[in-house]
Amino acid sequence: MHAPSSTNLAMPAGRSARNEPTPADAHPARTLKRGEGKARDDATQRMQKLLRLASPFLLLAIWELLARLGILDVRFFPPPSTLVGTAEQMLTDGSLAAAVADSMIRLVIGFCLGAVAGCLVGVCVGLSGWFRSLIEPWLIVTYPIPKLAIYPLLVLIVGLGDAPIVLLLAIAVFYIVSLNLTAGIASIRPVIYDVGRDSQASFMQIVLTIALPASLPHLFVALEIASGIAFIVLIAAEFVGAKTGLGSIIWSSWQLFDVGPMYVAILAISILGYLSTVLLRATGRLLMPWRRTHRV
Repeated sequence: MHAPSSTNLAMPAGRSARNEPTPADAHPARTLKRGEGKARDDATQRMQKLLRLASPFLLLAIWELLARLGILDVRFFPPPSTLVGTAEQMLTDGSLAAAVADSMIRLVIGFCLGAVAGCLVGVCVGLSGWFRSLIEPWLIVTYPIPKLAIYPLLVLIVGLGDAPIVLLLAIAVFYIVSLNLTAGIASIRPVIYDVGRDSQASFMQIVLTIALPASLPHLFVALEIASGIAFIVLIAAEFVGAKTGLGSIIWSSWQLFDVGPMYVAILAISILGYLSTVLLRATGRLLMPWRRTHRV
């Protein structure tokens, strides 16, 4: 008798290693269905991205067509081709660039002042019960006041010019940042603060290593909202309180019934607002790599 070979001992009769199914082949229908689902999701994402890029141009094309057919009154809705010529003229003579620069200087200074003050007050209110009892009632009571309503008061206090506009922007941003940051710090579990105190951490160490990092999502949401509010307040204040800037262009165009520069200024505002949102979200992704944020 011959001893059975090692191959016959390792494999049952009628089966070989060549015929052994792999895990991927065990459920071919399921694997195929999963692959089809992923391909379908990728195709949907590509179509959504394409639609996002094409939708502004589609809207402009419809606008152009309706204006040329006479369906839209070109006195109020001039065709985009005409607005392109107006924008080129404003770029050539430098009026658009000067207006953008003046508006953005006011906005950046006011936004930074309001954001810094809002962070300081938000941290103090969020971490100190005494400070919260003292300050939070005033924040809640004065927050609903329309910020434009205090613009005349600011003019009386600091005079005409850029100063009241910058202060108005700072006040508008301050409320949004301080209230949202207070809520973010208050949402942190108390046990986390207890760990910091047990480690003999100072107040500044607790702020820098616990409170601010944990409340960054609230802070950046507040900054995005405050950015949009700042543009609204800026343009409204420039209507009546500035001789330069995008708001001034819109106001003077209305007075002269010249809607071309008005549309160009409105488009510039929308582009600047979009870029500010992109910048804030990119900064948020940089500071919070662990957190997935929505893309613009």
